[in-house]
Amino acid sequence: MTIQTPQVRIVEVGPRDGLQNIREKVPTPTKLALIQRLRDAGLRTIELTSVVSPRAIPQLADCRDVLGNSSVKALLQHDQAGLRFPVLVPNVKGLEIATQYGVKEIAVFISATEGFSKANINCSVEQGITRAREVAGLARKAGVVVRGYVSCIFADPYDGPTPEAAVLHCVTSLLDAGCYEVSLGDTLGVGSPANVRSLIQYLTSHGIPMEKLAGHFHDTYGQAVANIWEAYSCGMRVFDSSVSGLGGCPFAPGAKGNVASEDLVYMFQNAGISTGVDLAKLVQTGEWISQQLSQSNSSRAGKALSIKSQPKKNSSPTNIKSPNSSAKNTPFLEWTLISSPEGLHIHRNGSNLKITLNRPKNGNTLTSTMLTTLTETIQTANSDSLTTRIIITATGRFFCTGMDLGKGTSPVAQGGSASDTQFNRLTALFEAIDTSPKVTIAAMNGPAFGGGVGLAFACDIRLCTSTAGCTLSEVKLGLAPATISKYVVREWGVSFAREAMLSARSIGAEELAARGLVSGVGELEGLLDALLIRLKGCSPGGSRMSKELVKLAWVHGGREGQVSGIKGVFDEMMRADGEGAVGLKEFQAGRKMDWDAFVLGQGQAKAKL
Repeated sequence: MTIQTPQVRIVEVGPRDGLQNIREKVPTPTKLALIQRLRDAGLRTIELTSVVSPRAIPQLADCRDVLGNSSVKALLQHDQAGLRFPVLVPNVKGLEIATQYGVKEIAVFISATEGFSKANINCSVEQGITRAREVAGLARKAGVVVRGYVSCIFADPYDGPTPEAAVLHCVTSLLDAGCYEVSLGDTLGVGSPANVRSLIQYLTSHGIPMEKLAGHFHDTYGQAVANIWEAYSCGMRVFDSSVSGLGGCPFAPGAKGNVASEDLVYMFQNAGISTGVDLAKLVQTGEWISQQLSQSNSSRAGKALSIKSQPKKNSSPTNIKSPNSSAKNTPFLEWTLISSPEGLHIHRNGSNLKITLNRPKNGNTLTSTMLTTLTETIQTANSDSLTTRIIITATGRFFCTGMDLGKGTSPVAQGGSASDTQFNRLTALFEAIDTSPKVTIAAMNGPAFGGGVGLAFACDIRLCTSTAGCTLSEVKLGLAPATISKYVVREWGVSFAREAMLSARSIGAEELAARGLVSGVGELEGLLDALLIRLKGCSPGGSRMSKELVKLAWVHGGREGQVSGIKGVFDEMMRADGEGAVGLKEFQAGRKMDWDAFVLGQGQAKAKL
């Protein structure tokens, strides 16, 4: 099948230009998910990141993590014609790093004006050209293609209007340096269609081929889409844009940022001009990233189409029974698979670690190997400063049916050393969960039996589907819930735990919820995402101290040990160098604290030392 070449090529700059000026740290997994979603929407040119000093642009300090990720490596190694994944580099060092990661296309940038050049890259226009020429030359020798950017084509925040001759000089210099294309940037977003036509006609009349030019328009004054249409009418066929209109110029407060990709695709699609982009998927991506960043969607078309595509409200009952009624509308978080040991999948999303039991055909029973691996994984996470929460869930119909009872494989009823070994395995696992300083969450995708019940109730918080339930069925087999009883009795209460153990009856999701033993019942992924997003506002230190207070009440309730323990927690939370000081400062400044961004930022700061 022949793939039709789009009539317009869109260069998606959201992962780099769109994110770089956002103050709050955007987790690397979110950036990776954004790149993949954009590619899935049909975008064939996506600017991945910039290899720049973390001091200059802290938001892109994870450029190596982005480029080194397996999903991005797969994109960079793709040889399909028409796919481009450029990376912005400011200097030779950036080029060297980019090529180490297999980058095949870079972008260099200069300003057409002196004021912005000195403020942005700390050099004159001519020095910027010399620097770009050097990088471009080395890149071409290494077989890397080069794209060029010229900023401030219409105005400079320091120098005022930009002479067209200055833009011509920069474009000519970049093309002479070997750039296959030069993107003209209205950095302040002050241009109008008349300015666009005048500049394009000036450049082409002075020998610049139209096929060598692209447009990069900001929407500060609401003119970006009109400017692009005018440029298209003049013969331009390549345009930069950013999903959800992400981005903006630090010199234009309140600016709308880059023209939104959704607005661009919508305009061309309605004009019968092919872009090769799936607008519906692009709209979904714009809504998703806006929600991830907790900011409004700046795409007019994106917001309108998103609302239009939502199902109409009705009075039909829902099976979501959660304290957070918005859970079903919460955007799904993106998880990155980091390892798949026997019987398990381990994913990460920012400071969240998710462990998934993956023996669905066997009811996710816990083999000896799985018990050991689970324990080691949780113990490692317990001491990892970048991990804030640990989630345990499963695939298939069951959450976990307990110990392996298979013929020839089960350690049950073996006696002697086998009994001791299995007791130690189970105790170590449940203790690692119970004593974890992290927030532990059981996401029960289905029924749990025996040890699976213990796995869930050693955790701090539980969520479940409407088909989930708990059964302590040991007495039917002549056994007893020995190692898990500590956690079941504590969480269920003596009377209810006794009745459940002796009757071996199944306790369904509705009863678990009614007794306050699960925090939510319903569509599991939405419930979990809603909880994790809510917990971003809770500090890891505060959570750990709160868990300690609960433990003190359980172990030392009403005795001296509880009093002295509470005093220790109080002294810790009042420390001048503790998380409490950070949270108080943000509260007094009227800012909402994102503790996940804080944790990941602290980790990056330590890594630089």
